[in-house]
Amino acid sequence: MTDFDLHIHGKHSGGVSPEMEIPVIAEEAEKKGLDMVGTGDILNPKWLQHVKEETIEKNGYLKHRDIKFLPTTEVEDEDRIHHLIIFPDLETVEKAYQDFQELSDDIRREGRPRIKANGEKIVEIAKKHDCLIGPCHAFTPYTAVYGKKDSLKECYGDQVENLDFLELGLSADSEMASKISEHKDLVFLSNSDAHSPWPHRLGREFNRAELEEESFEGLKKLFKGKAGELRLNVGLDPREGKYHCSACNSCHQKYSVEEAKDFDWSCQECSGTIKKGVRDRVNELSDKESGYSVDYLHLPPLAKIIQYTVGHASPTTKTVQDRYETLNKEFGAEIDILVEKDIQQLAQVDREVAESIRKFRNDEIVMIPGGGGEYGERIIPEDTEEKKEVIENRKDEINCRYRS
Repeated sequence: MTDFDLHIHGKHSGGVSPEMEIPVIAEEAEKKGLDMVGTGDILNPKWLQHVKEETIEKNGYLKHRDIKFLPTTEVEDEDRIHHLIIFPDLETVEKAYQDFQELSDDIRREGRPRIKANGEKIVEIAKKHDCLIGPCHAFTPYTAVYGKKDSLKECYGDQVENLDFLELGLSADSEMASKISEHKDLVFLSNSDAHSPWPHRLGREFNRAELEEESFEGLKKLFKGKAGELRLNVGLDPREGKYHCSACNSCHQKYSVEEAKDFDWSCQECSGTIKKGVRDRVNELSDKESGYSVDYLHLPPLAKIIQYTVGHASPTTKTVQDRYETLNKEFGAEIDILVEKDIQQLAQVDREVAESIRKFRNDEIVMIPGGGGEYGERIIPEDTEEKKEVIENRKDEINCRYRS
């Protein structure tokens, strides 16, 4: 099995950690348990040079330590819709750069360049160079295809048939995306969009697949249905995403879509603007019952589970990191701890965290969904009675409703 995360950013993108460099990414990816990682930002000349210096190019992938990297980038089109491109090799990156630079004013300085073309043209260029391409975080309100358009066809025109995958984003999962019939032939990807290399960001969403080979060609055959099989999407519960519920952009008060319409999308608490959430957008676009053959496992990163367990404000505190390192040294990669390891074995090292992992695996936690730019909140109840109490006391938030 191959675990992979294909959407990250390098240190030259805005809002990205300066430690987002290939050696650090590779070290943390090993700790996480990832096998393949996208380079991110590969059209940026400075980042491309860094990647060349820090990796060895093999047949269909780049290598640093034991991690295989695939050249990738996120680009923004003229409608501010984001697309993920996966390149066969670095030679192809340089050829595609020549086409994209003619349509971009910032490609030399930005990690995620703005391309003065629509989605159809961007797919056309990508396919000219035999790249793989699909929409990023497809349902995010501001910079995604369904935040701007009502269908893939409306964005990609005649090139819609050349899409290879659809990236779900943090506020959606495969069950939600499968309610839209135009997705029926697309592979769903769960990627992290990581801006820092630490394991609570890198690989916070990832994919598990049987690949004929761990390379660009292996992915291409997977997406085309020719060889390999996607076995699992792993990521956050979509309710933890910042845009799951319709909510106020300023104070984050949540609303049902019916309430938002009644209030003319004006917040009743602070007069801010209510932004339509992913949940309501999916329901608006859905034209079939949900149904996707690949399981989606809702699991946050291990450091986040430890954070919730010990009640700390951040996954980077010393207490959280010490317990993380203890588990990592004893049991190996984080992904194995989260997905594979026997709970009783984990409990011999850290009983509290093992019990929390069990509750997450069995969906015994309470999720207070996010919205309006604020992440959701996870509560790990002590027992059934506490769970019932939390659900009753916060039922309006849980159901994305407003009550004055």
